[in-house]
Amino acid sequence: MKHHVTLRMNNNSLLLVLRSIIMKGLFKLRVIVILYFTFILLQSATTNLIDTYSEESSLDSLQNSLSQPMNSHNMTQMMQRGNLAMGFDQSKIAHEFSTTKDGGQIKITALDEKDNNTINQIKSHTREIKNDFIEGNFTKPFYIHAQSVPGTDAMTQNKDQIQYKIQDLKNGSILLLLTNNSNLSSSIHQFMTYQSTEHKGH
Repeated sequence: MKHHVTLRMNNNSLLLVLRSIIMKGLFKLRVIVILYFTFILLQSATTNLIDTYSEESSLDSLQNSLSQPMNSHNMTQMMQRGNLAMGFDQSKIAHEFSTTKDGGQIKITALDEKDNNTINQIKSHTREIKNDFIEGNFTKPFYIHAQSVPGTDAMTQNKDQIQYKIQDLKNGSILLLLTNNSNLSSSIHQFMTYQSTEHKGH
């Protein structure tokens, strides 16, 4: 009888031990589950923060690029394309684009008045773009600026309403664009303003 009671007590002790082990196991499992979901939440929050930062950085970069029409890197590339399209070294010349009441003018001059080679190349280029523009062909400006240029759609569609004249200078040339059409004059102004901004400092 005593042996039977002892066995029952041992069984109860074993059950208590097993229950304790199970409870500890469940507690550890709960901790693991809580840590897992905490990790997931933190990872999601971190990803959202990174995405938000990236979007804000991209927006800042876009705003900066819009506020700076031509940075030094783009200016260098534009001048390299200009060397090819115009046939002379862009570092040896000055560009001036200005609007007039009846249209606008493009003035290209050599920085060195004794640089006859560059001066002759400028005059040849001015004649070439005059002939191109008369035909409504603005591929050279498009290539130089790597995009279409404002105002050229109307200038192409109404090419017969624009008169082009060349005025030779001692160290270069001026190409005059004249029209009696006030709307077309506004398009020429857009063309000149864009070019003036892009060639600023050159």
